[in-house]
Amino acid sequence: MARYFYYHVLYVGMINIMLFVPSILEQHRFNGAVSAMAIAIVVGTILAYVTTSLFLRFPGMGLADIYNNLMPRGIAVALNLAGSVVWMLAGILVIYSYSATIQQFFNPDMNPYLFLLLMTIAGIWGASRCTRTVQFAQEILLLLCAPLILMILLKAIFSPWLDWDAIRVTSGYVRTTPSFISFCAATFIFAGYNTLAVYNRLLPKGTKIRFRWITPLFCTFFLFVSFFIPIGFHGTVGVGEHIYLWSETADSMILEYGFVYRVLYLFLLLYTALSLMFVMNTWHTAMEFIKACRPKHTSQPEQFPVPRANWWITIAFAGITFLYSLWTNEHRNQWVNENWLIARAITDFVTVLLLGWLAIRKIRKNKSTVQLETATQDS
Repeated sequence: MARYFYYHVLYVGMINIMLFVPSILEQHRFNGAVSAMAIAIVVGTILAYVTTSLFLRFPGMGLADIYNNLMPRGIAVALNLAGSVVWMLAGILVIYSYSATIQQFFNPDMNPYLFLLLMTIAGIWGASRCTRTVQFAQEILLLLCAPLILMILLKAIFSPWLDWDAIRVTSGYVRTTPSFISFCAATFIFAGYNTLAVYNRLLPKGTKIRFRWITPLFCTFFLFVSFFIPIGFHGTVGVGEHIYLWSETADSMILEYGFVYRVLYLFLLLYTALSLMFVMNTWHTAMEFIKACRPKHTSQPEQFPVPRANWWITIAFAGITFLYSLWTNEHRNQWVNENWLIARAITDFVTVLLLGWLAIRKIRKNKSTVQLETATQDS
């Protein structure tokens, strides 16, 4: 079962490109991005290890179940609603950003809402499945996409067009005071552990996630590659002039074998699957948070057939996505992305504090129960 945990770590590390993480870091490359990345590696590793350990103390329970069982009803509902907003917005931002990228590079004359409609339909269908089905679907998509994405990244690293002097110059700013938004953006790459908010329901008692030291290695690799490779291709100054940073970086490479010449086409096709995987996961998690607000809610991670509530909630997410696309533009979208990354980082810290407090309460409650049972037997 531990492999499913690492699937989430892997694809969240790769999807950061669609959430403006590299673009935000590049904007602050001379004023704190490099030092913020160094701090984020330490903080992200600690958060991943501590949060995972705390979730394993609540086997078979998602984050919403933990709130509902151990906190007052009103506070639990408020926390579940806040969690649903954060997760839902993540899916909306990826769908919008990827739809805009596809229109720009495949067909600029295409109706901008056509691909958005196709993506939201796929998101509705995928996110409305039960938790077990979503987990299996993610495994299939990731095993198909991850090897090719890693091949593209390695091809970029060993490309003769990569300017290592530009990378060396930028990395020299490691002593600059870190910027807060860069820190929040860099920690997102370590956020794969947050998917335990729902998938912890599938972990039975006694589950151990081994080799957790791999997590910082994976995430540090994706952090450095997503930040330094565009600098190596476009230069320390030129990298700040690109809007679709990684798509234009992929377009700087060619495949020397096969019938596909430009890496860009393969890159966009792979990220179509990866974006759908991310939307399926985030909307499914947001849906489970909303369902947990109902009185006497019981989690059913293997529920079949799909209940009507799943369809209505995910259709509402799709409707909000279209409203967002009507309201936003390039600058507003970037503003929302930056503030979402800050809100997500704050949520991570609050969640780990709450889980730690609830774990201590659970231990004390179990001890008092054992003492009461012992006293009853003695009497």
